[in-house]
This record gives sequence, structure tokens and C-alpha cells, in this order.
Amino acid sequence: MASITLASLTKRFGDLTAVATLDLEIRDKEFVALLGPSGCGKTTTMNMIAGIETPSEGQILFDGRDMRTVPANRRKVGFVFQNYAIFTHLSVRENLAFGLKVRGVPRAEVAQRVAAMAQLMRLEDRIDWPTAKLSVNELQKVAIGRSAITEPEIFLLDEPLSNLDAAFRAFMRTELKHLQHQFQQTMVYVTHDQIEAMSLADRIAVMDLGVLQQYGSPIEVYNEPRNVFVANFMGSPSMNLVPCRLTGGDGSYALDFGEGGSAAVEDGALKRRCDAARDAGVIFGARPEDLEIEPTGHTGPGIEATVTFVEPIGPRTIVHLAAGERRMKIAEGKQYGIELGARVKAVLPPGKCHLFDAETGEALGRA
Repeated sequence: MASITLASLTKRFGDLTAVATLDLEIRDKEFVALLGPSGCGKTTTMNMIAGIETPSEGQILFDGRDMRTVPANRRKVGFVFQNYAIFTHLSVRENLAFGLKVRGVPRAEVAQRVAAMAQLMRLEDRIDWPTAKLSVNELQKVAIGRSAITEPEIFLLDEPLSNLDAAFRAFMRTELKHLQHQFQQTMVYVTHDQIEAMSLADRIAVMDLGVLQQYGSPIEVYNEPRNVFVANFMGSPSMNLVPCRLTGGDGSYALDFGEGGSAAVEDGALKRRCDAARDAGVIFGARPEDLEIEPTGHTGPGIEATVTFVEPIGPRTIVHLAAGERRMKIAEGKQYGIELGARVKAVLPPGKCHLFDAETGEALGRA
């Protein structure tokens, strides 16, 4: 198979820098997600890996081999596009066989591999249907199967599930992971959906405005965001990010939340983050599922706030809080009930608090 190395990879379109000095190592047989909002450079990066776009600067290496002069049709790359790009005038069988026939695979082998892929993609009862009659969900299966059947060393998928309905999207996430284990291919997956990235990828490259923000395992990126952008982008609901002022010093700190009161810093991990602060302006971060709601008289450190909205969403309830202009969300159990307007304290979770530099947005005291 193949490892991928992107070294100082840059792509400019006129005055616009779509990808800026990107350094990324993708191991052989690894599943990596390029994650970020629209316009962050993830699809441009994938197109450069495929050979569709030419880098302005930098290198692309497959197993250490420089690919800059290798045309797209010789890179042994499979590509699944968001819009499927299949031949709607051909049958499912003909679409699946197309790439094999172009490569001159013997007819008997083509028939055998097409039948096996149709069964794997659960399309055997549609194999002789014209693809124009298929549902959107089935079209995506054909697109994935047509690319996978040629057994490329590298499999690139550009938002392949974005057009599918929610139930089938969840199903295909599981199927894609199974396919990757079965084919043993290096996979690069472009998505703006952090749930897809978290559930599928071995590692996630979070991008914004053409710049790599963080690269690591899903758990690392979720639990230890490198900056405010990553903290806000990952998670549903996203991390609470509350501006505050750091007071005290010499290991004895407090966080001043204005109308939310002042919270003494008692947790050792949070103290270490305070030690790394360069000035008094910081941003406190905590995941909604890590905060707890207690009465205002609770003695533990926390932020005093008012309940402004209660949002039941099936398996849990999201409680919205306000402390002046500061807003927070806390995830509680499914049957949780609380009155609007109630005064509560959002208790700081030991070992799970984050601090970010208010000026740079970078995480403080990150291991």
C-alpha cells in the first residue's frame, strides 16, 4: 500500500492562498480525515494528492517517492466525489466494471470481481438496473464500489456522505470503516462533519483558512484542543468558551467571570494552565457534558448563571445558561427538568478545564 507525506505543501490561486505550508504524515493503511469548514483548503489538499491540482510549492511523497511529476492516472489513487460522478446511462454492472476494463483485466476476472463488489455493497439485486433509476443512497454505493474495485493503494473520499439521508449516512459510516479494514488501503476522507471524522478516522487533521490547526487522534483532538478554533469546532454542542480574567499568582489563582462571580482555582491541572498565562485576559473552556449544575449555595468553584432555555434532544437535555453576556451550555440526562429563570451554579469539573490565551487563542499549559 502507501504512506503519504505532505511537506510544506502550498497552493495559491492568484492572490488567494488556499493551502499554506501544510506538513502532514499519513501512515500506510491509516484512515485520516481532513476536517474543517467550507473554504478551509481540505478539498484542495485532496485534489493535490490525487494529481488534479498542481502544488504551488512543497512536496507530495507516496512511500518516499516524489509525485509532483507523476500524472493523476499513474498514482494508483481511487477517488469518490461528493456528486458521485458515475455514468447514469450505464447499468450498475457496467459502472462497476468500467475501471477494470480500462486496465485490461480479463473478462472472466472482471465478472468475478464485479459480482463480489455488488454483493459487498449490497447491490446484487440492482446489478442490471440502469443507475439513473437508483436512489441517492444506492448511487453513492455504486460510486464507492466503482472506485474500490480497482484496488487503489490510496483511496480519497471527498464528502461522500453529505447528500445521503441521516439514517443511511450513519449506516455508511460503519460500512466505510469495515471496507477500509477489508481492503487495507490508505484512506483520506474530506468532511465538514466532525461526527463523521470522530467515528471514522484514526487521526484527524483540523484545518481553517488553509492552515493546519491540529493533527491527532479523535480523542486527543477532542480532549486537548490546541486552540479556540479546534475547541469550538469539535463537539456537539461545542465546548463552552467563557472570557474571564485571571487574578492572583504564585500558585493561588481565581477566575473572575464578572456577573458570574469569581471561582477559586483548586484543581492542580487548571493551576498549571494558569501558570502558563502571560497576562490576565484568558478564555475558560469546558465541555457541556463535563460541567454540572448545582444550587447557587454550592461551595465548589463555579460560575453563577441563569437558566435561559431547556433543549430536550432525545438521549439528553441541553440546559442553556447566561451570566450577563457570557453564555454556556450544560448537557444533562434525558429526563432532566429545571425551570426557566432558575439561578444555578455551573461547577468547574476537576481535571477537565481548559484555558486559552485571549489574544492568540492558543491553549495554555497544554501537555
